[in-house]
Amino acid sequence: MAFRVVQLSDTHLSGERAYGAANFDAAVRAVNADPPGLVVATGDLALDQPDNASDRAFARERFERLAVPWRALPGNHDIGDDGPDPWMGEPVTEARRAAWCEAWGPDWWAEDAGDWLLVGLDSLLFGSGLGAEGEQSAWLARLTASAGERPLAVFLHKPPWVWDDGAPPDQKTMTALGWQRLRDALAGAHVRVLACGHLHQFRSCTLDGWTVVWAPSTCFVSPGPSPFAGTKRVGAVEYVFEGASVAWRFVRPPGMVDHDVEQLARGAESLRFAPLWPAL
Repeated sequence: MAFRVVQLSDTHLSGERAYGAANFDAAVRAVNADPPGLVVATGDLALDQPDNASDRAFARERFERLAVPWRALPGNHDIGDDGPDPWMGEPVTEARRAAWCEAWGPDWWAEDAGDWLLVGLDSLLFGSGLGAEGEQSAWLARLTASAGERPLAVFLHKPPWVWDDGAPPDQKTMTALGWQRLRDALAGAHVRVLACGHLHQFRSCTLDGWTVVWAPSTCFVSPGPSPFAGTKRVGAVEYVFEGASVAWRFVRPPGMVDHDVEQLARGAESLRFAPLWPAL
């Protein structure tokens, strides 16, 4: 029997600056009208400040409107960024992660999807040096050892590699160290799909024999063409797992609007991530 999953990403929800609320509500209506087996939210659930408890609570309440099972993962705007140059000088920390987990639940998890195993990982931990990094990697090693020949679909926030050979890591991807540690942790596992978010674009490609799917944001896009040949439209990704096969497609619930982050920023100076997005 087929198992259907809807991936929602980069919802950037806030009660005070509610740019993404209407689009997210449109996604909730579409999901509830045609329920999948699971919704997976791949990070940046709250707007832009990892220490903003009000935005975190608002986002959590909005997700409660889903009438289907769902799982969530943190993004850099939820628990802080990775790497030597974290966004806005806000690194991932144990305290920020703990606050997120208190509101949302575990930041790594596994779910059965027929013949498949769906694995959610906290991409900000790989290469972070935090104690939770070792805990997640040990859990993942046990999980992959017990999975045997089952195909795995791995969900995480940041795309898992550095784009060009020799290019320094930047905030668009996991760090080179983080990516190496993720690959080491998944060594020997039958990973078929890596599903991520973060870049607010839809795209699929192949990496080391794995299919990599980027989910778009439900909230907004940056202006201009994508240098990565991605599709800049708000929406979601639907996956259908059946037997050993998987299919995926971009979906756009009725009522969604392609908000331009630069226009939003001009209307609200406190939208602190605005300077970064036009480069994507």
